Amino acid sequence: METRQLHLLCLRSLKLLIAICLILMGAQGSAVASQLIVNGSFEKNLGEWQVKEVAKGTVFQWDEAGAGADGGALFKTTGRGRRGETRASQNKWVHIESGSQGLLKFSWKKNWSAILPIKHKVYINLIKPDKTVTSVWSNKTLLNDNTWRVVSVDISRFLDQKGQYSLVIGAAFENGKANNAATYAWFDEVSLDVSHSMLKGPKTSFLMPSGHDKIVGKSYLVTGIALDDIGVSKVHVAIERLHDGTYWNGNSWVVNAFWNEARLSGAGGDTVASWRYNWPLPTSDGALYKLYARTENITSNVELTPAESIAQVDNVGPTGGIFVEGEAEYINTEAIRIDIDIKGATKMRFSTDDAKSWSDWENFMASKKLTLPEGDGTKIVTAQFKDGSGNGYQISDSIILDVTQPVTRHIFPAQKAKNISADSSVGVVFYEKMAPWSFRNDGTEIGSTFYLKQGSRWIAAEVSYDDKTKTAKLVPYGSLDTGTTYTVYLKDLIKDKAGNALAANFSWDFTTSGSYTSLFKETIGATGGTIHGGDQSISLEVPVNALAAETLIAVEELRDKKVPPMKGMTRYSPVYQLSPKELPFSAPALLKIKYKQDEVHNPTELRLVFFDEERGKWLPVQNAAIDLVNNQITAKITKLMTVTVTAQDDATPPSTAIIAPTGASEITGRLFNIFGVSRDNSGISRLDISIKRQSDNAYWTGSEWQSAEVWLKAKVVAEKDRSKATWSYSWQLPDNKFTVYEIRSRATDKSGNVESNADLVRVRLR
Repeated sequence: METRQLHLLCLRSLKLLIAICLILMGAQGSAVASQLIVNGSFEKNLGEWQVKEVAKGTVFQWDEAGAGADGGALFKTTGRGRRGETRASQNKWVHIESGSQGLLKFSWKKNWSAILPIKHKVYINLIKPDKTVTSVWSNKTLLNDNTWRVVSVDISRFLDQKGQYSLVIGAAFENGKANNAATYAWFDEVSLDVSHSMLKGPKTSFLMPSGHDKIVGKSYLVTGIALDDIGVSKVHVAIERLHDGTYWNGNSWVVNAFWNEARLSGAGGDTVASWRYNWPLPTSDGALYKLYARTENITSNVELTPAESIAQVDNVGPTGGIFVEGEAEYINTEAIRIDIDIKGATKMRFSTDDAKSWSDWENFMASKKLTLPEGDGTKIVTAQFKDGSGNGYQISDSIILDVTQPVTRHIFPAQKAKNISADSSVGVVFYEKMAPWSFRNDGTEIGSTFYLKQGSRWIAAEVSYDDKTKTAKLVPYGSLDTGTTYTVYLKDLIKDKAGNALAANFSWDFTTSGSYTSLFKETIGATGGTIHGGDQSISLEVPVNALAAETLIAVEELRDKKVPPMKGMTRYSPVYQLSPKELPFSAPALLKIKYKQDEVHNPTELRLVFFDEERGKWLPVQNAAIDLVNNQITAKITKLMTVTVTAQDDATPPSTAIIAPTGASEITGRLFNIFGVSRDNSGISRLDISIKRQSDNAYWTGSEWQSAEVWLKAKVVAEKDRSKATWSYSWQLPDNKFTVYEIRSRATDKSGNVESNADLVRVRLR
């Protein structure tokens, strides 16, 4: 930064010194100083002129033709009826004193072709330090002489402010209607000669900063020119922080104005001297500072009105943070999203390999999608940001990439373990940290991921997970039964912290120590009586004269292979066999079976079932009632049977949609394929459709029409037993087509739930 500033200082100082020396020589030693401000000889380009298009259509460019041999500046508008206005401005890098004498000189010419232009104006404006605009020269005549003319304009009356002026040259054209209409104006050798009648003491001007500079970096070289017709001795600089009115004393900010001595070029005593002051820049963002400079001559006279300049320091880079996948600690995919909370940035770039390689710089955005390098492990994402001044900022965030499915390291009790204490807990240890929320035990098989059962009987237990030991535990609410085999279940809905699920459902068995006796016998006479299942939760009340003769009734809890198969249900009580089987009562006996409240998710879903030996399936006991107050189910039975308390694993019925035909369809031909889609959480096992003829409410059997309702089995063509199934049915269309037909569809899921609200479509045949 300092090298560039010195280079600009040398160029500008050289121009100024040459001009001052020429004027001083011309003044023959009088106390008169002048400055020649050269604005454009347009030797090879437009130099420092800044172009602005006021109304589109006129262009401003360098042209090889000029007042001399080196080219000039050209305004032009070409085309039938074309019009526009363009101007170019140039800031004067030396402050001009109020009351100075000024002479503006320039060469110009204009021309048109094909037809006289409708509008033709060229002008020169002056922009004062307070940004007001004054027209100092203009020409509107429609002359076509194509001749260079030299103009001198005294602009002294306009130099009524102290500070930095800008010069503006411009043109506004409107062509006639000829096809080849064109209008031109040229400028060349633009110069401004400013002089003061008498120097009243030393004078100082800033070169840098110029008043519009935004400054960055650790330090900044403040530079300028000092003049005195006797000789320059010293230059001092004061720097004011505008937001609190404090001043820089070389080490800190103080309340009172403080003047820091600048360094002069060459020896003291010269009438013209360049000066510089190295300013250690503060750490600030967008703060404004006013700089003052004043000269002292060799007779100790101090400049009464210091020179002034404004600088904006932007020395604070962007701030904030980045977040890889929000607050996530793990991720199971290499594609990631970066949330960006950065203030003050205009550009950004990223590295996903711990700042070893970088993406290209791009415009700032509030989010970014990136791809992590392959391989499990901690990934560091680093971001760099820049503001409009080039201040930088770097920040990182990390995330653990894990695309591998979790694996169990150890289970307890072990698979097929025997003689396990009835008070033992059950658990599994993993190789990696797991998601605690994925271990659930809500009292239902469908809603739980880690649970314990004895055969088909649910065992209530509390589930927990320890992140430090990576261990999940099941602790039964009560002691396990002795001499009993239990099964532990882990579902593939269990996930690690990255969201990777177990590869498959997993289960194992263990057996508790000791033996189990489940036979209880009581004698109930013909006059009736009550039998209790020992410490079991069953009782049977036989009314008077319900038995024909004195009978020995036994209550036995069935275990393991003695329990008839049970599908789609979870038991919440033991299986009780009441013997002798099928013994009838002349009057119903009252059966009561208790359930454990802490084992049941929703008691209203419980039902009492008995095993039908003849049909080989479990069926509901009729007229059974739930007693929520005493946590039991009661029923009046007319014979002895094998009973238990259950709830369906899946109480949600499936849903079906007929895709074709639609309700707006008209069907033709001899054969039509009806098809649709069914969905269910546990899987579709069967799909049936019904076709009814609306004219007589007859049902299609597949070969004929009949009055009784008929459901026809459809063919599941894709994804049977899964949560979504596609099905079809080939309908052989009837000959009598002139009526409306109603098509309904219903699905049955794997748990035996039948869809109650069948989808309905009405179609017409033709």
